[in-house]
Amino acid sequence: MRPSPKTDVLVAVDTALRPTGFVRRGHVWLQDRGDGAFGWLGFGISGSLDLTPLVGVCFQRYDEVCRALGGTATTPLISTPLGCLMGEKPVWRWTFEPGGDHAPVAEALVGAFLKHGKPYIDTYAKWDTLARELVAKPESLLDFERARKLSIIHVLNGNAGAAREVLKKERERVADHSDVYARSYRSFAHRFELLFRG
Repeated sequence: MRPSPKTDVLVAVDTALRPTGFVRRGHVWLQDRGDGAFGWLGFGISGSLDLTPLVGVCFQRYDEVCRALGGTATTPLISTPLGCLMGEKPVWRWTFEPGGDHAPVAEALVGAFLKHGKPYIDTYAKWDTLARELVAKPESLLDFERARKLSIIHVLNGNAGAAREVLKKERERVADHSDVYARSYRSFAHRFELLFRG
């Protein structure tokens, strides 16, 4: 049985990424940066063969807490579309032609990633740098993830009081809400408090 066109494209991307140290793990590519930090590269796929690269950074310590709280592991603590990092004339997606030669497009994608995405990873693959910036600029996190991520960052940095304060403020903010986010957040906060008592 012949692989699907999408599989062909991902194989071409994987081949182009191999020299960079990024290794495929399931549906994403990771690069070990030492000290439990990983560069992260994933792709949004639209249409049949349009790839939108997403660049991010993962931390083992963060993933371990997420797993303990019932979340998904190996998710980036921060991520952004590669196009956001490209400045003028950004490229948001790379289009592969069905049945075509995918190598040139994959190499162009990886070239753009190395030029614009890797410096982003280089900057944020240091826990202290990223944690300090996210605590200083919490608005840089999306609304639905801010309280969860900040509380985990605070507890990992040994500041349980700050984590409890973040949880308390968000709980008060959603106290009168019954939507999916509010219910999910209250469940998260309860599990967090059970895990990090004291």
